[in-house]
This record gives sequence, C-alpha cells and structure tokens, in this order.
Amino acid sequence: MATKNERGLTLVEVLATVIIFSLVSILAWSIFFQGTEFSKKAVSKNQMQQEANVIIASLNSIHKRSTEYSATPNSCSFSVQYTVRGMTETDVFENSLMCIKLADNFTNPITPKTTDTEINLLIEEKGNPKNKIQINTLLSRLKEEKN
Repeated sequence: MATKNERGLTLVEVLATVIIFSLVSILAWSIFFQGTEFSKKAVSKNQMQQEANVIIASLNSIHKRSTEYSATPNSCSFSVQYTVRGMTETDVFENSLMCIKLADNFTNPITPKTTDTEINLLIEEKGNPKNKIQINTLLSRLKEEKN
C-alpha cells in the first residue's frame, strides 16, 4: 500500500480561509468607522452644549446688569445691544463651526426689571445641520422692593 503526501492545502481550503478572513476584516472595519463617527458626533454635541452654556451665562449676566437690551438675529449668529450705567455696549455671539440662533419669540426691547425673559437657543453644526441642540431657559432677576 502506498501512502499519500498530504502536506499541502487544497484550493477549497485556501478559498474558505480567504473568505472567512475577509468577513472578519469587513466587520472589524465597519465597527471601527462607526465608532469613529459616533465619537465625532459626541464631541460635536459636547462642544455645542459648552457653547450654549457660555452664551446663556453671558445672556444671564446681561439680563442682570442692564437696564434694557435687545437682540438682533443674523444668519448664523446674533448680537445683543444693552445699556449698563448709561453706556451702550454690543456683544456678538458667533462661532465659526456652529450656527447659533434665537427662536422667534424673543421680543425687543427687554426691560429686565419688569419682565422675565424666556430664551430658546438653537445651535447647529455647520457641516452637519442634523447635529443640533436646543436649549430653553428663563432669564430672571430679583425684583427690587420699594420701601
């Protein structure tokens, strides 16, 4: 009886190995890019939230210090003109990566001593308008009591 030499691989074994390796590689590649894309969106949302916090803190400060102010919307930013101790100042809220908008219910001018002001702030990523946040808050200050 003669023995066969079985040291090599058959074509079927090589093809099966290549197919399995390809499937595993495609799965790992897609998971990597999905994770990368999710990470970019999360970082962008975090930056938009931080920008919103800074804007709201600034608006809150303006509301508490000024005697009167008004907001002027632009395409992807807005400016606030306010009066503090008889001097008129203007702050512009803009960001090169984000589109910052106030909702339409903002009525001008605002006199903080008599009214609380509801702010609806919408921030969108310029490169991806679907990635956005909306913040609703109320600006108020303590009422001065007359003796």
